[in-house]
Amino acid sequence: MKKIVLLLVAAFSFSACCTGLNDDLPTPEPRGPYVAVLIVDDITNNFEGGKIYHYNQEFSTYNLTVENVPPADVGYIKVHYVEANQLIYHATQVFMGIGEIIVPNPLKPPQDFQRVLTEDFFALPNDAIELTNAPSPEGKAEEKWTQIQNLEVVRNALQQNKGSIHYFKHITDTGGFVENAKWVFIVKN
Repeated sequence: MKKIVLLLVAAFSFSACCTGLNDDLPTPEPRGPYVAVLIVDDITNNFEGGKIYHYNQEFSTYNLTVENVPPADVGYIKVHYVEANQLIYHATQVFMGIGEIIVPNPLKPPQDFQRVLTEDFFALPNDAIELTNAPSPEGKAEEKWTQIQNLEVVRNALQQNKGSIHYFKHITDTGGFVENAKWVFIVKN
């Protein structure tokens, strides 16, 4: 009996010390309905992270509304997912200052997003929609797209017949020596 108790204590101790061994592994990307907001820095061309919004219901339509107030002094941009009645992006635009992303905040870090294991490349779809009125410089959206096209959350959406991509360039600071901007990609599966 003493050996059994010691064995149980040893087994319990071993399992207690081994919990959390897989804490560094990223969580699997969602397969249910979601909208992902992904941010790429304009200057460094680095994927900075994002947010995945999960939904318990599948909406039959998908509409985004954009409220874009350019910075005379201070402006903002807001993107609402109409069917979910949810603000999915909100950021300030400041003339001669630094704008900031308010929603989503905090961003899920880039290393927490799963990437596909293959080396194939998916071009920005021809039916991707730019959300702001000003057209992007030729090839810029495609250049930023290369940083996120291999994320599982993007590939899962592209495999769906109803998947869609929206994007825009959000200028956080204008009027200074350097124009700071983020590229925002909104991906729905």
